[in-house]
Amino acid sequence: MSYSIDIAALKLLKGKNCQIEANRFENNFFSIYCANAQECTVANNEIVGHAISEGASANGIHLWSCQRMKIHGNRVQGHRDGIYFEFVTESLVEGNQSIGNLRYGLHFMFSNDDVYRTNLFERNGAGVAVMFSKRILMEGNQYRNNWGPTSYGLLLKSIDDSLIRRNLFVRNTTAIRFDEAIRNKLKILYFFTSGLLVLCSHLFLTKLLAEKKTQ
Repeated sequence: MSYSIDIAALKLLKGKNCQIEANRFENNFFSIYCANAQECTVANNEIVGHAISEGASANGIHLWSCQRMKIHGNRVQGHRDGIYFEFVTESLVEGNQSIGNLRYGLHFMFSNDDVYRTNLFERNGAGVAVMFSKRILMEGNQYRNNWGPTSYGLLLKSIDDSLIRRNLFVRNTTAIRFDEAIRNKLKILYFFTSGLLVLCSHLFLTKLLAEKKTQ
């Protein structure tokens, strides 16, 4: 653990066309840390952290200033954020399981033109947070049991021109929260035994298309 340098089990700096596959990472500060990387794959890794507090922990898969990355088939648990994107563009997060992380299962900051689909986010502080980003496709994901006084299945803050389609929300305190979201579309969402379905704060949605099946 360090508050001054980014200690990681595996650090990739300015890499291109690299593959990080089928490894096991246990009890690390950062497990996989990628910076200024392009067209790399992080796939089928098992990442297990033992984080106790947000301030004394870091992220399982951390990407900073990367382009055209693929994060696929990983299982991440016990970190601050399971998967973290900052200034990451044209990248794919697909088929991952992000479970039991302290803050977010997946966290986007200032990242545009990305896709995340068919992932499972379960028992995290909140399932997914997408912040200050544009043109994100969120499709076929599951948000399960993200439950607590400040928990959300999906938190969207200052996000524009994105599409949320065919996602499943099961037992979240608030299924979706919007804050300052513009020109986003919702299509065919499924809610099961959630607390509050959709919470809108400073919400400016146009062409809102929602077909909700509730039970």
